Amino acid sequence: MLPKSNRSRALAAGGFLAVLVLVFGVIQACGDGGSDIDPLPNGEKRPAAFSFGDKAMWDERKLGMSRVAGVELRGDVAIVAGDVGLGAARLAVVDVRTGAPHWTVDAGSPLRGGGGAVAHQGNGYRAEYLRSVTGSPAVYGEGGDWTVLVQYTVGSRNDETEIGVAALSGKDGAVRWKQPLVRPRSGDEGDDDRDKKTRLLAADAGVVLASVESKQGVDPKTIALDAATGGKLWEHEGGWAYRFAGGLVLGETRGERPPPVGWGEERKGTDVFALDVKTGEKRWDLGEAFESSHLEAAAGGTAAITVRERKPDRTYMDRRTALFDVATGRDITAGGSAKGGEAGKTDRLYSCADDGRTLIACGGPDGRLVTIRSGAGAKPFATEKPPFDEKTLARVRLVWQDRIFVHASADGDRPARRAVVDRAANRVGSAPPGEVAAVSEKAVAYRVRREGSSSSTPDGLVVHAAAVGTEPSEPSGPGAPTVKPPRIDAAPLWTGHTAGTLASVPESQSKSAKDTGLVSVQSIRLAGDTIVYTGRDAKDDDLDKQVVADAATGKVRWSVREGTSLGGGDEAHFIGVPHLVDVGGTWLSLVEYSGRGDEEGVAALSLKDGSVRWKKRTTGSNSHAILRAADGTTFAVDVSRYGSPANADEMIVYATATGKELWREPRVEPESVGGGLVLAADRGPVKDGRREWRDIIAYGASDGKWRWQLGGWYREPELLYDEGGKTIVIGTADGGAVLDRATGRELARTYTPLARCDGDGDTLIVCHGGPDKPGSDAGVRAVTIQTRDGATKINDLLETGFLTRYGAIGDLFAAVRPARTGARAEAERFLLLDGEGRLVSDDLPGRPRAIGGGFAVLTPSKIVNGLGGAGAASFSVHRVRN
Repeated sequence: MLPKSNRSRALAAGGFLAVLVLVFGVIQACGDGGSDIDPLPNGEKRPAAFSFGDKAMWDERKLGMSRVAGVELRGDVAIVAGDVGLGAARLAVVDVRTGAPHWTVDAGSPLRGGGGAVAHQGNGYRAEYLRSVTGSPAVYGEGGDWTVLVQYTVGSRNDETEIGVAALSGKDGAVRWKQPLVRPRSGDEGDDDRDKKTRLLAADAGVVLASVESKQGVDPKTIALDAATGGKLWEHEGGWAYRFAGGLVLGETRGERPPPVGWGEERKGTDVFALDVKTGEKRWDLGEAFESSHLEAAAGGTAAITVRERKPDRTYMDRRTALFDVATGRDITAGGSAKGGEAGKTDRLYSCADDGRTLIACGGPDGRLVTIRSGAGAKPFATEKPPFDEKTLARVRLVWQDRIFVHASADGDRPARRAVVDRAANRVGSAPPGEVAAVSEKAVAYRVRREGSSSSTPDGLVVHAAAVGTEPSEPSGPGAPTVKPPRIDAAPLWTGHTAGTLASVPESQSKSAKDTGLVSVQSIRLAGDTIVYTGRDAKDDDLDKQVVADAATGKVRWSVREGTSLGGGDEAHFIGVPHLVDVGGTWLSLVEYSGRGDEEGVAALSLKDGSVRWKKRTTGSNSHAILRAADGTTFAVDVSRYGSPANADEMIVYATATGKELWREPRVEPESVGGGLVLAADRGPVKDGRREWRDIIAYGASDGKWRWQLGGWYREPELLYDEGGKTIVIGTADGGAVLDRATGRELARTYTPLARCDGDGDTLIVCHGGPDKPGSDAGVRAVTIQTRDGATKINDLLETGFLTRYGAIGDLFAAVRPARTGARAEAERFLLLDGEGRLVSDDLPGRPRAIGGGFAVLTPSKIVNGLGGAGAASFSVHRVRN
């Protein structure tokens, strides 16, 4: 039985067992903790009440997570590790009140300043590789100068050359140090090395603990690293050391199986041991004393350990929880105050937790609470009243600043109950509305089980405001969007249908239905009162076709197909990507053509009637030219010569109004034109099937003079967006950047990897952010870029990972919410948001592809930026009223 409570000290003349029986027998339990205030042991002061906000400030969906593995609250930030879909995980450091990210790390993405290291993906890519074994991210340090740990790899998956631990700055995620734990050998000899599993165990201000083990957790080895530099301090074979306790670190051997993902579960055959934290020298272990031992909690110089032992006259093992002196491994349960043969024994305690400093709390018999304060003789203190009732086990969830978070599981018709109490089981504030995962003076994080989740454990997370001694301020909410939705008529002016789908159009819609003459629609552009769409020709689906129609009626003005004669023996050659330009108020469509004798060139067709305004030969025999970019002033082609090395390629720039050649530059490829500049890429040699990006260079559009280049400022710069405005977007090996187009000066930078970008000006640009994993969109989300009043802002919208088909139209962000099936079935929805991710509209009949000139073009979700894969079967044109 347990030692006596503070109220039973006058009965100390009796035996220890009789004392507790008498005390527990005469004290009436108060329902749900009662309202009487019991004194705390040793004259301790009661902690101030702790209050929780009623409204959630944000949840895991704000972070784009489908499952949360761990959370840590620190000052004004929350550090959350979670999964973001099948095969991807994320560590997010976010504002504790809004959930807005300060920085993030996605499994498989480069670490900032990591020299090619990427966040470790591990087996299954789960978020456990981005947290410690205690269930929360591994964080150490004080104030604003703290560090968070992640595992990393170098090299492609299944061909890693290095696996280790990296320490990241809490301020910006930059690598402070990294230390390899495994360096796989090359080839088949390295298979065993690559199969090794590593874990983040724990960290404090002096030491970082990690482990390496073989398959199935065989031969576990703890490795201690210097927290300041990452240098190796010592190694310990035979177990995992993961719990700091003064100058020692406690751990467990493997036992019959390795620890599960949810670390802390009791296993058979394990032994608790203690190592010197500075040297790794073993100080003691319980292997000889007990059949098995399991570490429950540790604070200061005391550890609560559940042990199994077999008495001589019994065939089964007894199980009990005992208190041990951390320094010596000595059983100190009774503290020398009890009499009789039961000295040094306790009943089974349950769900122990500690504050990591001085206080341990456990659920005890008869629904009571048992606490141990180190530095006070380590004597257990049993409360006179239970937090709930005598028949309900009070499970301890968390201990924080002398406040003990307890809960009781649902039982029959009684729901789950929760409370915050002090050491005497007095309530200290309101009951928390959920399963507490982490607490700070500003916030509290709860674990929740989402509807429809297949997990038996809570997989969601909600964060509420919290306060000590006062009521917390409630969140103000995201605010109203900064833009208004366009007034798009619900009924279309007309709808374009591809071949084979027109017959299925309802009779009520047949009058506005138009046959596009295409197998699928792959791109759509608006130019004033004209709509231009392209796709595979219905009569010959091996050929592309470009159709020019009246935007208001859908009446076709003219069309051109690959192979169409352009006069003089020339035929349209490649027209799948329309290049529409406005030359002094006259719209032209620039198309490539092929002629006699392997001649290739560019022809300018009037958007009004399709007539040829001019043609310009760009190559002759043994060469090939591709029209890369054009605006109303200049256009640029990329010329390559058959059988010549890549550095023999050439960029040639022409005047759009006349087709006259202006200048040419060797060994670069044109990327974009506009704003008086031509931007070109300097690529390196082909490696692993792709040519690497080395530089982006700006030339004067009219004279070809050098204006600026990125040189060594960025690793592998790639132009992602340029519409001829004031800003451009580049992707780099370390993320992405927004540059001033005229000077190349950096306006803003992000370390989120960027890919495809969309927009029609500087007001709003939307890019795909996140890890680049072929065949998977897991972890991908929208990153918006806004430039106003000379300031550029980048928003990493983690929550948009649940959306798809990102695009930008003016100052509107368009996206699609995919359909859902099952218990939470929901139809596909087409959304408009502002640049901050706030919802503007969610009831559109399609995804806006273009808005302008009083018209809006809406498409099914399949059509994306530029060529849309299989394309779309239809599109509709609507009138816009504002």
